[in-house]
Amino acid sequence: MNIRLLAKRNIQGNAQRYLAYFFSIVLSVSIFFIYASFIFHPDVVHADIPGGKLISRGLIAAEIVIIIFSVFFIAYSNAAFIQPRKKEFGLLTLLGMSKSQLRKLIYLEQTMVSLISILIGVGLGFLFSKLFLMAISWLLAVEQPISFVFVPEAFIYTIVGFVLLFQLLSLFSLFHIGNAEVVDLLKDKQKPKKTPFVSKWLVALSAVCLSISYYLACTLSLNNSYIRVLPIVFFVLIGTYFLFSQSIVALCSRLYRKKKSLYGGTNLITQTNLIFNIKDYSRLFFLTSIITAVILTAAGTLFMFSADLKKQGMDNIPQAIGWIENDASIYSVIEPSAVENTLKEDGFKILYEVNMTGVPITHMLPHMRTGEPNEIRSLLISESDYNNAAALRKIEPAKLSGKEALYIFPYGGLDYQFVHKGEQKELHFGNGTIQVTMAGQRNQSIVAPIKAATTLMVVDDQLYHEITADVPLKEMARVRGYEVKDWEESMETSSEIVQMSNNHNQLQTRAPIYQEMKQGSILILFIGLFVSLLFFIVQGSMMYLRIFTNLEDKKIQIHALHRLGLTKKEIRQILSAEIRILFFAPFLIGVIHAMVAYVALSNLLESNLFVYSSMVIATYFLFQLLYYQVTKKIYERAVINTIK
Repeated sequence: MNIRLLAKRNIQGNAQRYLAYFFSIVLSVSIFFIYASFIFHPDVVHADIPGGKLISRGLIAAEIVIIIFSVFFIAYSNAAFIQPRKKEFGLLTLLGMSKSQLRKLIYLEQTMVSLISILIGVGLGFLFSKLFLMAISWLLAVEQPISFVFVPEAFIYTIVGFVLLFQLLSLFSLFHIGNAEVVDLLKDKQKPKKTPFVSKWLVALSAVCLSISYYLACTLSLNNSYIRVLPIVFFVLIGTYFLFSQSIVALCSRLYRKKKSLYGGTNLITQTNLIFNIKDYSRLFFLTSIITAVILTAAGTLFMFSADLKKQGMDNIPQAIGWIENDASIYSVIEPSAVENTLKEDGFKILYEVNMTGVPITHMLPHMRTGEPNEIRSLLISESDYNNAAALRKIEPAKLSGKEALYIFPYGGLDYQFVHKGEQKELHFGNGTIQVTMAGQRNQSIVAPIKAATTLMVVDDQLYHEITADVPLKEMARVRGYEVKDWEESMETSSEIVQMSNNHNQLQTRAPIYQEMKQGSILILFIGLFVSLLFFIVQGSMMYLRIFTNLEDKKIQIHALHRLGLTKKEIRQILSAEIRILFFAPFLIGVIHAMVAYVALSNLLESNLFVYSSMVIATYFLFQLLYYQVTKKIYERAVINTIK
């Protein structure tokens, strides 16, 4: 028998162990190939597809993520395959196999598996790339579907890239096994496991790090998010690692000391196995919990953003059609009658209209980052005009008196206070100046935030009339707006109104902006779900590998327990409990991390995202439960079938 034939038979003999790993690699290669087929598609390269370049950039980022993730997964899997076979390698060495031949055997095994995985992955990717192009064509709403063509670059980058990746990682894994002595290989599994050591300080560190990260996430806002993201990630990683390597060990040790529950049913065996294997499981728990948190957070964020898009559009663009006239005495941008007639002709019902005048003013505000004072333009309006528009949008009315003023910033997601209650501020209009006392700030929009009306300054009616008494109408600005029923369907009507206007920069329509954002978010969601699916399969494969790594040892243990009197039903209970802990302990921690992230996202979007987050978690749980059931059945069959 030569080494090539021995490598082939080893793969066949370990087919069950290789199954999840093989499936994960095939999926990774397939997704990578499909994305590469779009990136290097001639229509995308020559910019013949509207929005194609934007999607291409997103897919390139996804490709980088796939490669990075594949590096960690393949390295982990190679170590998982080699560890349980050390005794086998020791026997081969004892029978005369040299270290170079042993390295060649391992190298050939990993190369065979990788080449088969790559070829099948590329084949499936090529097969399903047509469906992917059809889906992208539908999402982009292009007139002609993207043609299915042979893309040589996709084949070259996928095959060469993954072959090089496998070769480098395979060579790296050979050094560890090749330098080990025969006695170490033979006795690797005979080394007794010690009771895991627990440090109270590290348990406390875990609690402190997670508490800090949760506090930073729950108090996250748009203006401090850029300085908090990295600290949150750092503290979550540190806290989660010591949670599994120390805190969970401490909890298991405490449960082990409770003799009453320990001696009930099969708990003695289950808890004993757990406490002596928890150190080995800790790294797996850490990785899979972080992956679970990443999947849930990424998929949840994309889904929630897409689902909440309509509300965001209505919050940031207060009317379906809105514009500002720099000269309030005439309509130079567009005639209101033209807008009304166009909407009625196309069958759209006008729910309400906004018509208010104001005086353009300047005043000083601090810069968001530097705090340095900057001159800002705003539109001064009366309290009654503001309250009338606020009532239409179901916003709390303003209550001002004397020389009080209320500053209106249109973007609710930006939690930044430019002014403070009681602050004195000078407002400059024309040749005049007036000093007011600020009653506070509201981050919400009531009219189209365009040009001079981007921010508003609201004052008492009497003060407003005193200021504007000598201001001619042509030096004032007029803001108009129409809210429309079923505005999401007014794309063509909005485009027609824009074409009718004389100044596109001073007119805002909600439907085109909403549709563009919706299209982009769906595309990102579409791409993100592919990557999330890959992450899910990979983290499930890591648990599958961990379970089947110690399959032979488990068979010996179960056979001994069966001879001592344990029934097959009790053995199934032991196996189910062990697999359940592997699958759902990191899942629970990952869900907690994701829920904290959802709270932070809710604060940023100023929306209650409980329903959306529950749907994402429930969907993921069902997939996890299905994966658990399949793995449990395969594992139980592999172990129990050996019992005679």
